[in-house]
Amino acid sequence: MYLTFDVGTTSVKAALFDTRGRLLSKSIQNYSLDTPQVDWYEVDPMVYWQAVMRGFRETITGSGVDPKRIRALCGCSQGETVVFLDKKDRSLRPAIVWIDNRAREETEELKARISSEEFYRSTGCVEIEPSWSALKIAWLKKHEAENFRNVDKIMPVEDYIVYTLTGRFLSTPTLMHSTGLFDIQAGTYWSKTVSPLQIEDKLPQIVEVGSIVGALKPSLADELGLSRETVVVKGAMDQTLSAVGAGNIHPGIVTETTGTALAIGVTADSVEAIHANSLAHQPHAVPGKYLILPYAQTSGVLYKWFRDVFAGAEVRAAGDPEKAYEELNRLAATAPAGCDGLVLLPFFAGAYIPENDMYAKGVWYGITLKHDRGHFARSILESVGYMLRKILEMIQAANIEMEEVRSMGGAARSDLWLQIKADICGLPMVRMLEEETSVLGCAILSAVAVKDYGNIEEAVAAMVKTGKTFLPDSGHRDCYDHRFQLYRQLYETLKPVFRQYTG
Repeated sequence: MYLTFDVGTTSVKAALFDTRGRLLSKSIQNYSLDTPQVDWYEVDPMVYWQAVMRGFRETITGSGVDPKRIRALCGCSQGETVVFLDKKDRSLRPAIVWIDNRAREETEELKARISSEEFYRSTGCVEIEPSWSALKIAWLKKHEAENFRNVDKIMPVEDYIVYTLTGRFLSTPTLMHSTGLFDIQAGTYWSKTVSPLQIEDKLPQIVEVGSIVGALKPSLADELGLSRETVVVKGAMDQTLSAVGAGNIHPGIVTETTGTALAIGVTADSVEAIHANSLAHQPHAVPGKYLILPYAQTSGVLYKWFRDVFAGAEVRAAGDPEKAYEELNRLAATAPAGCDGLVLLPFFAGAYIPENDMYAKGVWYGITLKHDRGHFARSILESVGYMLRKILEMIQAANIEMEEVRSMGGAARSDLWLQIKADICGLPMVRMLEEETSVLGCAILSAVAVKDYGNIEEAVAAMVKTGKTFLPDSGHRDCYDHRFQLYRQLYETLKPVFRQYTG
């Protein structure tokens, strides 16, 4: 058995799997982001750690199995979020979360020094944006000099959890690629960004995804009831392992995750076609392959925001914030396809692929007296479909084959949302039998690390299974084609306005 975790933007998932990929127990621990200013997002790193430990305890207890039988522990996390520790391993300040856009000035300064093309060729990230950890670190150096002087370790979230579990200060190429600090072609830290910050001695040692880190700290093994022989396996970014957990390890299959962000994954065997079409990418968890990984900053978090701000009645009726999404889906289903002309630009935290616009904002267009809360709820679902279609069209333009889209994340539970995506994109949307593909990907790495399977391909064949398929409804095609063109035109029209009135 394999104990796993996924530290997301607003929650931690912990899960226990057996060797056949069957979920034995799961726990979700929610938390909130601090927003001290507009476009600033922070979390105390201890919030992550405590949520992971609560998740482990709840998962182990809920499984009813002897924890001594758990052979390995592996996890993943959001990327770009950066944790700062001092020499005594205390956090110097809250972690700066990946969607934080405070480092706009530092972004412009880096753009003046490094071209977007050079940045892309080295990191796989198509544009220089405030999301990348290097810019957040530059902001800290400029605006919190005392904290910066006291920094001893800088790391992404999964690295922080593994360090706290084992005392080993390690990272992987797939997690480091989007920090802006790592050259994915050379497989080393990138001097163009690391040296000016003078942080060479403050970054983790790089190891391969799936490496055995070592044993848990004895005190933690005892606290959780695990064997002191239980090993910790080095994980990666959540979207990387979500692709593995959905069987996206060969060209042809596309995965999309509608979690906080919208992330798309496409496996490629070589980097040449990727570079030729300027597609965002990273090293895959599968050795020798690449994962094309375009994403947009906000998707599922929009539905959460709508629930928290405007759906108090649904939350009360459901008796549980998570179950309230079912009520929201019923509300959204009362509105017709196309929302009677209501269209949302879902850029509540800027826009990444393919707009690359840190100044973009959320906009509802076409509001009339006819529109009610059902229209607004459905327009959120449709806006994510439009984002997905725009990214898929960019990949199709690079002559990359797409036969089906496998959907993951909490949004994949919604039949309505999957059907909307299928109708907008004109492609089959496939629900995975195990919806928690990120932690299943962690279990697959664990299974290979402890030699229950010979390699990732073998483990995927045994542990990954698909569920229901949603085919496009041709009756909605014309409506959604028209709304999609409106969606595109709205952004292009408002783009100069976003920049002019930023802040």
